Amino acid sequence: MSFKGWCSYRGIEAIFCLFEAAVRRLSPKLFRRLTVPLFQLLIYAAIPRRRIFRNLTAAFGETYSPATRKGLAKGVQEHFAKNLTDCFLQLRDPDHARATITVEGLERLDAALARGKGVIALGAHIGNFVLVGTRLGSEGYPFSTLFRLPSDNRIKAAIARRLPTYRQRVIPSQPRRLAVRRVVEALKRNEIVFILGDNLKRGKVDTFFFGQRVPSPRGPVSLALRSGAALVPMYMIRNYQGNLHLVIEPEVLLIRNGSIYEDVSANTRRIVGYLERLIARYPDQWNWLTVRMKRRRRSSETATIATAGLGISRKADEPLSAD
Repeated sequence: MSFKGWCSYRGIEAIFCLFEAAVRRLSPKLFRRLTVPLFQLLIYAAIPRRRIFRNLTAAFGETYSPATRKGLAKGVQEHFAKNLTDCFLQLRDPDHARATITVEGLERLDAALARGKGVIALGAHIGNFVLVGTRLGSEGYPFSTLFRLPSDNRIKAAIARRLPTYRQRVIPSQPRRLAVRRVVEALKRNEIVFILGDNLKRGKVDTFFFGQRVPSPRGPVSLALRSGAALVPMYMIRNYQGNLHLVIEPEVLLIRNGSIYEDVSANTRRIVGYLERLIARYPDQWNWLTVRMKRRRRSSETATIATAGLGISRKADEPLSAD
């Protein structure tokens, strides 16, 4: 690790310890009042608004006015700050998530688990995705999150010490073969494994996202097809009242035509189409950092999702499941 990288990790560690000490000494109301503005300052420095604005413009073109796009970019940063605050409040009170987060669709999760082959929870960097496992873990569901751990050993140890408070386990995404083995083992135990499917910077499958060709990961679909686990989309957004709401959607009915390569590609494209529609509904709650948008989308484009290789188009409101 470089000296610059070491200094960055020590800075992150110091900031984390400062806020952790504050959340244990202040009331939740006072902590929110004092820390949200501080988190916003940190996020404004770490995540330039112009980067978010650029991706919003590439995705939506002239559909939204420049003023609206600026407002959405600001909203993305503000949601980051609020979500960080809720994560720290969970450290203060292990029952925070259960007491404050509402859940929709638990019966869908139960139905998927009833098959006995585990559930791959398809997530995205939208809303407070960190607390998805915390909320379900507080209900007694065995939950693991596939996560890329930092290379710094002190940060790894700090994460491990605090995981019990977040009611979930972490499966390190590297090395890849070990990660796949641990995911499959969890699914065989009929557990839930949360995988974020919206890293559209690297991947093996060419898909279309807001009219642009992007590389998409095949992991969630490939694991579901090979293991027989149910693929269940879920996300946690902040509603108009400012409260967090976890939505568990119906199980995705995967295409199975006999060729694993074609099935993985076709289903991955359908998943990216679903993510596009979800992000279009909550554009200020997705982080816009896991994709590289290059070309500006023409305002005359429709909301259909081109499923390359299938010779069809999917309408924006066409479901992926039978629910």
